[in-house]
Amino acid sequence: MRKGQITKEHIIRESAGLFNTKGYTGASLSEIIDRCGIRKGGIYNHFENKDEIAFAAFDYSFSQILVLLSKALGNASNSKEKLLAICEVYIDIIESDTLEGGCPILNTAIESDDGHPLLKERAQQAMTIFIEKLTMLIAEGIKNKEFKKDIDPEEVCSYIIAVVEGGVMLSKLFDDSKYIRHCASNVVQYIDNMMLIK
Repeated sequence: MRKGQITKEHIIRESAGLFNTKGYTGASLSEIIDRCGIRKGGIYNHFENKDEIAFAAFDYSFSQILVLLSKALGNASNSKEKLLAICEVYIDIIESDTLEGGCPILNTAIESDDGHPLLKERAQQAMTIFIEKLTMLIAEGIKNKEFKKDIDPEEVCSYIIAVVEGGVMLSKLFDDSKYIRHCASNVVQYIDNMMLIK
């Protein structure tokens, strides 16, 4: 890998944590420069402006979530276990700070809903990918006769995402992982009572 590419990836990684913690508005270019240990000109060798850095940083953070989810799903043997593994990833993000700042989709969606349409679009695209993967997982559970055939995968997907992301938001707000754990527990109850064929 060329030195320029190594530097660019370093900027993206360091900026990702900064943006995910402080937000687009809260993270200044001078903070990015300080955190990366690079001169201002070094930043502009790789990125035209702060927007470009923010987009690359968001994409990097989202790719990290996908890696964590992929590993967790790889260890699950059925659809219920896969859904629970997703909950565990988000518990781990809160309790172990696996991803600095928490969920980048949630953080970006909240910050950019009215203020930065291009970042909002990025968050929408990421959430669409997540929704598609989760919906397919639920549909697979129906096909394998694990989940009831009359459940609507899209509706279930919306519920699970809303509960889990709500738990993440409350846990970040109060610096207390009990909220994500409560919400994960509610997802378990929902799966057991509303989805599983008994």
